[in-house]
Amino acid sequence: MQIFTLFEARMRASDADRRAPSDFIPGFQPRLLAAAAGLGCTCDYVFLCAGERQPEFSADCHEWWACLRGGLRLSSPGRGSLLVGGGELFAPAPGVPMQVQAVADTILVRAVPQGLDDAARPVAMPAGAWHCALGALAPAGAEGGAPTQALADVPDADDRPAQQAMRPEFVQLDGPADDWGRRLQARGLRWALCYRGAIALHWQGALVRAGGDMAFLQPGTLYAPDAHESCRLDVLVPGTGLLCCFGPGDAPHDGVACGGGRRADGHAVGCAALAPA
Repeated sequence: MQIFTLFEARMRASDADRRAPSDFIPGFQPRLLAAAAGLGCTCDYVFLCAGERQPEFSADCHEWWACLRGGLRLSSPGRGSLLVGGGELFAPAPGVPMQVQAVADTILVRAVPQGLDDAARPVAMPAGAWHCALGALAPAGAEGGAPTQALADVPDADDRPAQQAMRPEFVQLDGPADDWGRRLQARGLRWALCYRGAIALHWQGALVRAGGDMAFLQPGTLYAPDAHESCRLDVLVPGTGLLCCFGPGDAPHDGVACGGGRRADGHAVGCAALAPA
């Protein structure tokens, strides 16, 4: 098990020589999930103040964003504009220049794939996703949606199964069911970020004590189960929300090879990746 918290996150480098020219730069951006974690993508927790903007941005690969609260206005010359609000997902179309502006104080999660295969595959958005000229928008819990704009310059999904791509999704945990952990892992969970409520995470595997181990997850805490572990989620606050990143289920999970996070035995893995700035 690997556990990452916002309070231990390393700040993103702000030096011009350490950032790609097209990188998304406004706001206060702790890197919650480092590339060294070996989970297939990085995860930035971005805080934007109302009115903050970036004049132009162009994604280099098939990344995805999740708006936890607030709202963003996304626009591109000749392609119109789009509002992304709290509880919505967005996958910018690679190579399409756009402007980003916070219309309210906003918390945004940005996940960027690190592997060549994931970076080349369009993000598999949840059912009911809307397609538009800027990318794909999927409100949480959408039952289906009609296209709101004409499709333009958005790459079609390839012929590979959807489960082979990165799949973001908001998940609300309700009720006393004790199989949430197993259900999420069965769907190929790479990592899950708690953004509302609280849960108790119980896990058991070859690297933990015979009786297993437990950690409390609050907003700003992310966990990533290892493939050999079984885990259980106890919902402590009804309506607890998780932002999940699913994949094919075969992403690297070897705690010896991976960096970043804390192991179930309490020892840090790749401490430098999580050291305070």
